[in-house]
Amino acid sequence: MKLTFIDARAWKYIMQSIVKAVSETTIKVSQEGLRIKTMDEAKIVLIDFFLPASSFSEYEIDGELEFGVNLEDLVKVLRRAQKEDVLTLEVGESNYSITFKGKGIRRFTLPQLDLAGENIPEVDLQLDVKATMTPDVYREIVKDLEPIADTVTFVAEPSSLRIEAVSDLGEAEIDVPTETVLTGYEVNEENLPAKSSYGVEHLTYVTQVSQISNEAILEFSNEMPLRITFTLPEGGSFVYIVAPRVF
Repeated sequence: MKLTFIDARAWKYIMQSIVKAVSETTIKVSQEGLRIKTMDEAKIVLIDFFLPASSFSEYEIDGELEFGVNLEDLVKVLRRAQKEDVLTLEVGESNYSITFKGKGIRRFTLPQLDLAGENIPEVDLQLDVKATMTPDVYREIVKDLEPIADTVTFVAEPSSLRIEAVSDLGEAEIDVPTETVLTGYEVNEENLPAKSSYGVEHLTYVTQVSQISNEAILEFSNEMPLRITFTLPEGGSFVYIVAPRVF
């Protein structure tokens, strides 16, 4: 199997986000594309990362393939990716290799892990609020709230979105203008207001992948999971679901 992706640094940002939740995972490759679908041990976070076959400049596979990786080791290698490096992934019988081609050629070989297949359930969430924003806006919201508290609360009204955090350190409240800051705002008014709380730490996990995404779509309902979808270049997607904190 041999896959080539023109932007090696994109892989770095993606894997840096995934490794915050899990240290080991299985990469699945098929005719449709490459997928990582995994959950953290506490069952708080679910990640579904997908790159279609068309996003690769070279895509040579023979049937379907699954192989386990130590994400901490993989991230150490991907941190060596430089601007304009092209990444090639090749998989052998017991190991896999990452090759960076840029000003020079650098090749790293790592062992595969024998991981039991993860039984990740299909999640069909019907959520009442859908707020679309640029990745920059998402990162700034998280940066503003992170120093204040370990829990943040999303509150949606028919024409407004508010995000707040309260702790012994103080309070933070962000009113997100739905007509100017958001690029899209859709709600099911029958079920509003909607209010739900989440661990701010889990929201910080995906600030890395947001750096290479085209947009961030946040969806939630009253005391329901938060689903964040980052659209990636070349038709890829990074879906991130966080369980609510119920008090």
